[in-house]
Amino acid sequence: MYHNFEEIMKEIRKNTDKKNIAVAAAHDSEVLECAALARNEGIAAFTLIGIEDKIREILLSLGEKPDMWDIIHQPDDKKSAMLAVELAAEGKADAIMKGLLHTSDFLRALFHKEYCLVPQKALVSQITVSEFPQENRFILLTDCAINVCPSYEDKVQIIRNAVSLAHKLGIHCPKVACIAPVEVINEKMPETIDAAMLSKANERSQIRDCRVDGPLALDNAVSAEAAAAKGISNPVAGSADILLLPNLCTGNALDKALRYFANLKTGSAVIGAGVPIIMTSRSDSAQNKLHAVALSVL
Repeated sequence: MYHNFEEIMKEIRKNTDKKNIAVAAAHDSEVLECAALARNEGIAAFTLIGIEDKIREILLSLGEKPDMWDIIHQPDDKKSAMLAVELAAEGKADAIMKGLLHTSDFLRALFHKEYCLVPQKALVSQITVSEFPQENRFILLTDCAINVCPSYEDKVQIIRNAVSLAHKLGIHCPKVACIAPVEVINEKMPETIDAAMLSKANERSQIRDCRVDGPLALDNAVSAEAAAAKGISNPVAGSADILLLPNLCTGNALDKALRYFANLKTGSAVIGAGVPIIMTSRSDSAQNKLHAVALSVL
């Protein structure tokens, strides 16, 4: 089991055959800085799609040799995104990264039916992976960026996506806490009802390969002392590996709190398509962007 991002990157560096990431609209200094860092760290290879002159100019400013990079000239952002998706669909790219283009254009290409990159009935969701240094392990939060107000059925798939990533991190039977303001069922709080249904569905093997419990408040999901103080005793309480957040507002705020208040090392993953998707925020540090790249090629 991996305990931190350095362990992940150390393992990836051992692979001589590096996975390739297609970057749509790559003519962006922050995206190319991340790509250069990942390439020089031995994490991944890249195909840069975008305005070639700008890409070369930025690479030079970063101390890179543009001729050593795979660059495809495509000045149209929408076509750039479609080309990245096409490369992934043809097996020429192992992951796709969003560059300097609107998220809507990027997602429209991702969901284009011609390439079938997102399977029918699949749900694409975002997962924030954070180091949890007090316990020398990772903790996963989902969904912090894509699904605004997920339904019960959406939450089932969001859990499955997070569990698949947890397995890659070496967590064989991840503990999933369905987060709510309180740990009792309250009909005025729909998230508590969804949590109870998800917990029962897991108990009846409708959700497999993990342990699900809820509703749980954040404190008794991650703190054994808080769980004991409230008389909650089950395998998930106090030691959750995955926090299923009730909506995007909660997830997004908690994601940013981890970085800006707690200064924790995080990385973002987007799961559910045929290949991993990298969609980092412009406010993310270069290190956190590198972590996102590492998660995509793990």
